[in-house]
Amino acid sequence: MEKNKSTSSSNFWAKWDKPKKVRVITLTALAFIVLLVVVPIITYYNIQSDETQVISSPDNNVANNTILAPVDPLPFVLSSKVGRIERVGSSFFKRESGIPTMLKKDDPKNPPQSTQTVLVERLTGTQMSKPFTVEKGYRYAKIWVNNKGKQRIAISISKDSPTGDLMTERVVTIAGGTNWSIYTTKPWESGTYYVNFTSNGSPIQGVAVARVGARLAELNS
Repeated sequence: MEKNKSTSSSNFWAKWDKPKKVRVITLTALAFIVLLVVVPIITYYNIQSDETQVISSPDNNVANNTILAPVDPLPFVLSSKVGRIERVGSSFFKRESGIPTMLKKDDPKNPPQSTQTVLVERLTGTQMSKPFTVEKGYRYAKIWVNNKGKQRIAISISKDSPTGDLMTERVVTIAGGTNWSIYTTKPWESGTYYVNFTSNGSPIQGVAVARVGARLAELNS
């Protein structure tokens, strides 16, 4: 009788352990499949997502391996009151009350004039560079910048490329809600120049206008 009980008990545990072993083996196999298949797939898509964010980010400072604006670790901070002029090297920065009224669109039907508007650009993004051309006969240039945003923006003017030699000699910053004119007393060579803007925070808001002239006095009137 004891033998039958022992045999019955052994059969019971054998029946109980067999499905349990099957479940353990099955779960182990599934975990192994997850490690080999699912995890690499998830990792792949995470990498692809990260690469897409870097490429499409509007705040990325590099486009086609070119920095979009000169970098100055200690930019010159412009802080004069309206009507005052600050000098940085051979460049002059005047705090204006607004954009000068003389910056009107030129009539292409008129004959060549002693002054000409060569750039009118709305400022957007956190970093941008816009070219303008100084042609033979126009020896001076003046740039007006209106910062409509609340934060400071960095400004520079470079020759031949966004990272070329600085016409302004230094990168300068202007406060939000201010207007400034930028010019030099030295004649400009014929060629292409870039006005560069950089913001460390919110997108830049405002307008930039460049005008060239045969004489500096005409641009200062």
